Amino acid sequence: MEDKKKIAKKVAGLIKILPPMPENISRLMKAEAKPHEGQKQVLTMIASDPGLCTDLLHLACDFCKGTGRTVDTIDDAVKYIGTGPLVHLIAVSYTNKIIRKELSQLKYLEDYFEHSQDISLCCRILADICEIPAHEREMCAVAGLIHDIGRLIIMVASNKTSVRLVGTSWDKMKSVVGDETKILGLNHCDVGMQLCRKWNFSKIFQDGILRHHTPLIENDFNYLGGLIFLAHFVSFSDFTGDIISTVLGKELLDALEITPKQFIEAQQIYEMRAGETS
Repeated sequence: MEDKKKIAKKVAGLIKILPPMPENISRLMKAEAKPHEGQKQVLTMIASDPGLCTDLLHLACDFCKGTGRTVDTIDDAVKYIGTGPLVHLIAVSYTNKIIRKELSQLKYLEDYFEHSQDISLCCRILADICEIPAHEREMCAVAGLIHDIGRLIIMVASNKTSVRLVGTSWDKMKSVVGDETKILGLNHCDVGMQLCRKWNFSKIFQDGILRHHTPLIENDFNYLGGLIFLAHFVSFSDFTGDIISTVLGKELLDALEITPKQFIEAQQIYEMRAGETS
């Protein structure tokens, strides 16, 4: 029990000492959250900040890589990605800089970024297949980039800085949160949500990160968490139709409105796109 308390204390301390979101990005996120005037304010703020404008265009180009979209202007970025996802993408980029600097003691840190990019790609593929609104599709893809950030904090707090950073295996996707809580007294989903709250990510992001291993709890379903959860299975090349029916379950697929056939289609698209970017 004492070990659990020590780890929880270290986690809380790490979260506390991590730098806050820069003021200009924080203002962007607050402006984007306004229901009516948000987009206009965001565009005005970006246009008046040359550094922010340059960063946004660079990020938007990278984010649209492999989609056939060309981003040359801020208007292009807003058209293809949307204001909300763009603002969150800028925030994720900043958090990645913090991670590289503050958590550099993690030996296999690049594994984290590779896994995040992989899940982001799978989230976008699934969102496209589900035909959800364009704004929400890009939000799902951006969320995939930061879904496992809590894992890093736990690894540092538990002195596992030399352990490889890999995603959860498919057979433990449903049990990992319970296992972590039993052993450590906390789990990476809750820690990730706390970090998202510290950095002023939207409530949708916070809830999606919190629920990306437990999207369906009795009658309570979290869509973003469900999409991130399913995205992990898309990237497993040996995931067969039999495993789909036994591991994923009809309830989750029905909640996401995805058929087993569409899941297989997502896998095929992933294999093609992953091959293009490798």
